[in-house]
Amino acid sequence: MGELRQNILKQQLQLELDTARRLESEGKEKEAGTHFLKAGMISRRLAYQAPREDAEDFFQTASQYESVGKIITTTTGYVRAKSPDTIDQLIVTQKPATKWEDIGGLEEAKKTLKHAIIMPFVRGRPDFVDVAKSILLYGPPGTGKTMLAKASSNTLSATFFEAKGSGLLSKFFGESSKIISGLFSKARKMQPSLIFMDEIDSIAAKREGGIDESSRRVLGQMLSEMDGFDSRREDKVLFMGATNKPWDLDDALLSRFQSKIYVPLPDGASRKAIFEVHLMGADLSGVNLQELVDNSAGYSGRDIAGLCQEAVTNMITEKNPGLEDLTAKQLEIYTLGTREMLPSDFGHAFGKVKPSSKEPVLEKYDDWQNEFG
Repeated sequence: MGELRQNILKQQLQLELDTARRLESEGKEKEAGTHFLKAGMISRRLAYQAPREDAEDFFQTASQYESVGKIITTTTGYVRAKSPDTIDQLIVTQKPATKWEDIGGLEEAKKTLKHAIIMPFVRGRPDFVDVAKSILLYGPPGTGKTMLAKASSNTLSATFFEAKGSGLLSKFFGESSKIISGLFSKARKMQPSLIFMDEIDSIAAKREGGIDESSRRVLGQMLSEMDGFDSRREDKVLFMGATNKPWDLDDALLSRFQSKIYVPLPDGASRKAIFEVHLMGADLSGVNLQELVDNSAGYSGRDIAGLCQEAVTNMITEKNPGLEDLTAKQLEIYTLGTREMLPSDFGHAFGKVKPSSKEPVLEKYDDWQNEFG
């Protein structure tokens, strides 16, 4: 993306945000919502043209602006909290839109997880039927652990709390133990609810590894919360942790997870499903989908999403010369040119996007699964 074009879009984004916040402060929520939605659209434009390492941040930001915009414009009498507390910031304000069918492949993981999340909500369970209210998702990066958690929350229509272990430590240093306690407490008050904690290994590393006192207190709080997590049979609260490094987890915390689900790299059928999800609507008559599947062995779902994005970007760039030099006014009337996808588009993509997991690490997952999974 040209630097000039990027700067224009960023200026537009800031203008929409400033306008939205001004209107919201004046009590004009509906008008503010429209500008939040526009800010989301601009963030998505930036994402589609940004380098792969920056695109995910733009997509996440776009989703946040769009969520706020939709809530404001569709909810009567909506008032957004001026100073939400830390726990409120972890609540995903709109029910996750991710559905099971949006996740390509992972059929065994989906089947196991569906059973695990449904059982705590079945009424009249006999006392001898035990259920797992704490679930660990583990596997290589980019295999769909977060999407599985969001699809679970969607299925249950549950309040969804999303936190990253590393974020709790870095952003709220010294307060992490209190936040974890408050998080579980609020989840119980707002049940049915699902707490999803990504990168849980960052706050629950093995204690013999020489962790500092602050991290030790956080781990102690996590253990305390999980000890009492299953004490009330009627509670409809699930805790789901995710990690790329299960072997780094503290043994005491690991033992408290009642279910451990391996989320592996996609097999051939799963990779085909992932390509179909990310290329939906594109003209694929010029490419051999099975060849793409064969050539992407060892790629994660996220890697394949990056492949598709890179291939589509190559096609768009070829069909729209000078796109990066268009002014904001020209963009309003511009129609994007497209064509069928070609093998050269994917050849370009495979040259830029490589698998993120290497064979020695994959063997380590297999060994860990055999011992603990």
